[in-house]
Amino acid sequence: MEKLKTGPLNGVVILDFTWVLAGPHATKTLADMGATVIKVERYSDGSNERWLPYRTTHNGVTQSSYSINVNRGKKSICINFKKPEGMQIIFDLIRKSDVLIENFAPDVMERMKLDYHSVKQIKSDIVYCSISCFGHWGPYSHKPGYDMIAQGASGWSDQSLIPQIAPVSIGDMLASMHATTAILGALVHHQKTGIGQNIDISMMDCLFSMHENTLPWYLLSSAVGKPVNPPRVGPHHPGYAPYGIYKGQDGYIAIACLTEPRWLPLVKVMGPDFAWLLTDPRAKDVSTRCSMANAPFIHAQVEKWVQSLNSVREAERNLEEVGVPCIRCRSITELADNDPHIQAREMMVTVEQPFIGPMRHYGSPLKMSETPCGVRGYSPFLGEHNPEVLSEILGYDQTKIKELYAQQVLYHEPCIERMEEWRRRTANA
Repeated sequence: MEKLKTGPLNGVVILDFTWVLAGPHATKTLADMGATVIKVERYSDGSNERWLPYRTTHNGVTQSSYSINVNRGKKSICINFKKPEGMQIIFDLIRKSDVLIENFAPDVMERMKLDYHSVKQIKSDIVYCSISCFGHWGPYSHKPGYDMIAQGASGWSDQSLIPQIAPVSIGDMLASMHATTAILGALVHHQKTGIGQNIDISMMDCLFSMHENTLPWYLLSSAVGKPVNPPRVGPHHPGYAPYGIYKGQDGYIAIACLTEPRWLPLVKVMGPDFAWLLTDPRAKDVSTRCSMANAPFIHAQVEKWVQSLNSVREAERNLEEVGVPCIRCRSITELADNDPHIQAREMMVTVEQPFIGPMRHYGSPLKMSETPCGVRGYSPFLGEHNPEVLSEILGYDQTKIKELYAQQVLYHEPCIERMEEWRRRTANA
């Protein structure tokens, strides 16, 4: 892995009390930006994502693809919170940190005396970010929740023709990016004023705020006294056309043609059998085509044309020649293995993961010319950085660290004893 230049968050210390996805994805992004992220994990078994699939045992060490994905580039410490010495380590780390981030249920950190008001007593200018399903106030705030719960609560699942959850944890991912944005804003404010603050991110809030046009339709129509219920979305958008995923003989193609200058080339490339669309009143202009009354008709004609061709590649080639926005729908394996754009944009990078070897990771989507973002290290093993963090950041001496291990305050997984052997073996390979 090529060493990256200093990132934009170089020197920022993040104390990471996150688990599963929303929090870990945010701290992964901050680590990609060069922050020092110290992941605090539960004694003995670590964070939940270490136990999520896909798990595999290789060279005698079991690792999780889920954990590897969300925890790369971080430092792992494993502490027994039930011991006063363990809590003292946390208090000492808070004093050295710029940001604390957590995504437990709203009462968990309070029970541990690590909520914002308690942490502020230890470090008055801390930037403290909480992510949860419903936030820390409001009628739903007491409810436990996961991504799917947030999708149901926010109206996302109801916007599909058949109510369903998204194929990715969109609530978690969206909340993580809102949290990252808020943290960056809070750090800028701190730089200007020296004042920290509390950030409360709700997955439901984030998803609700991202209804692109269905909810605004309802809000505008309500304002003029004629409420229109938001339409549900399937492969074809109910109110934009052509705008959808169209089925061909051997796959699917995404087509989006929402401007007048591109409509004429589209119809011409569809051939003489569809030339009548140029004079049909249901297709006379963008506003007419992009209506709930006429969009289904337009979709039907475009899909009929796509299915008349031998392949979706042929449809893609024909549309690209006349400048109509389109793309053949790629599979996950195709993107990972041989998509030229993914490769050119460095969205697949190879990292040496101990006991596995070279392994591909997502690259960072944040492309910055002067302070590049990207993978800054492999995913750590449980408790791997106990000695480093305690000695280099907190100034503990080796005798004290050994005592903390003896008192069952610190823990690391057994494979760490084999790390030097692994490094020597790979260096000599």
